[in-house]
Amino acid sequence: MKTYIHTLFYKIATITMLATAAFFSVTSARAVNFPGNGSTGFGGNIGNGTLSVTDDGTNIYGTMTCGNGGSMGGNALVIYIDTGVGGGFSTTTNFNDQSDVNHIVISGVDTGGSGRSVMTFTNGFAPQYAMSLVPFSPANFGGIWQLANGGNGSFTYKTSVSLSPVNGSTGPYTFSFPATTIGLTNNTQASIRIFGTYISTTAYRSTEAIAGNDYGQFGQGPYTFLQTAYATYNFAAPPTPSTPAAFQVDMTAQIASGAFNPGNGDTVYAAGTFQTNPWTGFQLTPSASNTNIYTGTYLDYNPTNTAEQFKFNFYSVANTTNIYEGIDNRPFTLQSGGVTNTLVYFDDVFPTNNSATTNALTFSIDMTAQIDLGNFNPSTMQIEALGTFENPKWTAGFILTNNPNAANTNIYSGTILDGNYPGSFENYKFVIVSGGNNTYESGNNRDFFTPTNTGTFPLAYFDGVVSAYSIPVTFQVDMTIPLAAGTFTPSNGDTVSVAGTFQSPNQWTAGICVLTNNPAATNSNVFSGTFIDQNQPGTGEQYKFQINPAGNANDANWESIANRAFLLASSAQILPVVTWNNQDINDVLLQATTVTFTVNMTNAVDIYGFPFDPSADAVVVNGNFMNPQWPDFWTDALLGGFDYTANLLQNNGNNLLYTGTFTVAAGSSLEVQYKYGIIHQYTGSSNTNADNEASFNLNHTRYIRTVGTYNFPVDIFGIQQTNLAAATEPAFGNLAIGSPSAGNLPISWLGLPGVHLQYTTNLLSTNWVDLNATTGSSSTNWPTSNGNAYFRLIQP
Repeated sequence: MKTYIHTLFYKIATITMLATAAFFSVTSARAVNFPGNGSTGFGGNIGNGTLSVTDDGTNIYGTMTCGNGGSMGGNALVIYIDTGVGGGFSTTTNFNDQSDVNHIVISGVDTGGSGRSVMTFTNGFAPQYAMSLVPFSPANFGGIWQLANGGNGSFTYKTSVSLSPVNGSTGPYTFSFPATTIGLTNNTQASIRIFGTYISTTAYRSTEAIAGNDYGQFGQGPYTFLQTAYATYNFAAPPTPSTPAAFQVDMTAQIASGAFNPGNGDTVYAAGTFQTNPWTGFQLTPSASNTNIYTGTYLDYNPTNTAEQFKFNFYSVANTTNIYEGIDNRPFTLQSGGVTNTLVYFDDVFPTNNSATTNALTFSIDMTAQIDLGNFNPSTMQIEALGTFENPKWTAGFILTNNPNAANTNIYSGTILDGNYPGSFENYKFVIVSGGNNTYESGNNRDFFTPTNTGTFPLAYFDGVVSAYSIPVTFQVDMTIPLAAGTFTPSNGDTVSVAGTFQSPNQWTAGICVLTNNPAATNSNVFSGTFIDQNQPGTGEQYKFQINPAGNANDANWESIANRAFLLASSAQILPVVTWNNQDINDVLLQATTVTFTVNMTNAVDIYGFPFDPSADAVVVNGNFMNPQWPDFWTDALLGGFDYTANLLQNNGNNLLYTGTFTVAAGSSLEVQYKYGIIHQYTGSSNTNADNEASFNLNHTRYIRTVGTYNFPVDIFGIQQTNLAAATEPAFGNLAIGSPSAGNLPISWLGLPGVHLQYTTNLLSTNWVDLNATTGSSSTNWPTSNGNAYFRLIQP
């Protein structure tokens, strides 16, 4: 849950603005704005940014306005371009041009091929060109290349795009290039398709995209991304009709305070999504009737009914800085015929003694749920409303009160005078005051448009928790397996949360209901949390857990199982502990383990009839123990299509026994399925498919029975083709008792982590006694002096 303090309510849009207005110097077409996909995998620089593209019939111009401070953040933006003429590419799999940083990010492969993030293009998008923007060292360059499969030098350099600024400077970043560079004809209409991906200079790809969208596991894998959407830009399109949008702001309070000094050359701007280059600002001028009011009209080329956002700012000559409004973005909807936005005070700060209007606002809130939850004690606490309707803004002291004679004494209300202009877009929240501690509502600010004269707002509920039903439900999940696998790392900021139908008002919202663990608990890997379910008792609820990398709900990794379910009780409810993805901890490797594979190649013949030649051929192994599982190196291994050296087994001079040792990662299944294969190196075989030990899906199956190190028994090449049972181990079992020796009875079995022995002296009894010392082992000695006993194996 977020904890808000007073100053955090002053939300500021991501705006990069100069002291003077900046526009494209083009004439034939308006700029088209392409938003990011909203992902914040690399901080939101591209995912929360805007790409603006325009042209003059001869040259194409662009501006990349980044989110989160306006910087590219040391990473590159690659924009793939499909001109629609055919001959494009469906994947970057075979791009291997590592000539320099620009080539690396287009290829998506690190220097030396040590890491790769493949982008697969879908929905008919097949680019022929790519533009790489790297505004920092060692590149400080942006350019366009024609795509081609192959190694260094395979991409054809077309032109520089005059990227500016560079040397690590903060954007917006501008670029331009002749349309003929990508095969377009000057002043001839054409539609091109574009898609931008945000990637590091070591080919570590994020989930952030612009002018489209993608899907994949961000990182440097090899991982495969799917481009799921693209954007279309119409080159040399006829000018789009524009709609005038008028803005007006009253600077009286800023002048009175001395913050704004027009006599010293200070200037006022409006900036927002309505601009050709969003959030770059355009200058307003004093009104003739009231020089404290600044006005201006801008031609908005967006379609009518577009939902726009904006803010005002002013440039202070004395401080050489821009001063922005500290409120939420102001909204308006573009209407046919034009829009005149309401006159407002800058930053919603109205003159205390000389405001233009006085409007009475009445707030009310029902605190029943908070009282039931123990969050609000009417005897010792107060409820206040804070916001931009006050002067100063967000000032404590507007206390709401209840009516002790009312039917519902838990409703608190109050009326306050607001000096803002009617129609102003204002923000507020409720806060519980307890001594010196303030508890603000979580989530976004509430908002309203200032009414004329008087206004009574609808009854509210603190944090949106209504009073009808407030049932605490405790969720619990054992994160042992993802902790061991490294897919959940709380020390790096990862969090685990729960989402589902129990959430109100926004169901299935990840990252809100965050779970915590107790480091002092017997099992500190259990994460839990109690949240309020406002649904009626008896409701069938569904839910799932999510891992949020570095607490980022936008990149939530949801459980891959079907939705979990429970029936809502009529009182506080504690759900049982479950494991992540319902994985059995006893079936998973909780520690990385080195496993040795051994195969006997005596008289080995592959399924195509080609015998194994130990003097020339190689032996490989493949399976679910690899990372990624079953890597695709089988086909065309002889022709060099895939690198199989990591899967190679060695003979070591031991007859025809071939061995190899591999590290199986923590979090992997104890059950290992695998296959051997022969890499034929002589010309007598025309077959190049190394998946040649047995037919499809006929694998060896064994279990890792001890952690740390483990040696599999010797396999026989191709045995599963004729005797699958001989190639398949049971998970555990084969319980056997040997002959007594030295007063002990030897007992042996196939063990497994978590499996242990039990005994009883009477088969009709249900009292089986655990021999916990045998957990994870495969043998023990039973003293004969203990008398008769019956034994069994159990996996909890």
